Amino acid sequence: MKVRLSLCALLLIVFSALTFGQTGEGLPERGHPEWVLNAGYGFSVHLRDGRSNEHVFLFEPQAGFRLGSRSEYLVEGHLARYFTPKGFAAGILPVGVRLFLGQGAVAPYVSGGVGFGWTDLTNIDEISRRFNFFLQGSLGVRRSLSGNRAWTLEVRLLHYSNAGTASPNIGLNSLVLLAGWRIW
Repeated sequence: MKVRLSLCALLLIVFSALTFGQTGEGLPERGHPEWVLNAGYGFSVHLRDGRSNEHVFLFEPQAGFRLGSRSEYLVEGHLARYFTPKGFAAGILPVGVRLFLGQGAVAPYVSGGVGFGWTDLTNIDEISRRFNFFLQGSLGVRRSLSGNRAWTLEVRLLHYSNAGTASPNIGLNSLVLLAGWRIW
């Protein structure tokens, strides 16, 4: 069921990119940061030996800085609330990039980021210490609206790991559907 929901979300992103026209404003201008609030819901996926069945709500404030005609440097805050068992994760992903695959009003993209943070999920098999490194990879679409407004929709693979600094180092992986709104 989870895989089907993930595939449906990915198809929605591709469909949105293909059906919306390429008119109107495009990507933000160089030299002006783009501030976006992202929020979404996800669930754990087992890429290694993990057994946890986590559900997570993410809040990801983001700043994007144009590097070129199709690329942005990203900095993200990371706030996660886990439900089964209850827990949290908080941190920052200071190194990220977004590559746009188009330049019109609708622009599909791929992005990735790395960072670090803290969690109290040490009672699950996948997490063995409070300090962890975060990795994320995303596929999404950005739709420009009138003025300086835009929305995004993306599917994200999120990974927490202690990078081998403690045993075991299974890592927690989650698949998340995020929606975002450019606030400034």
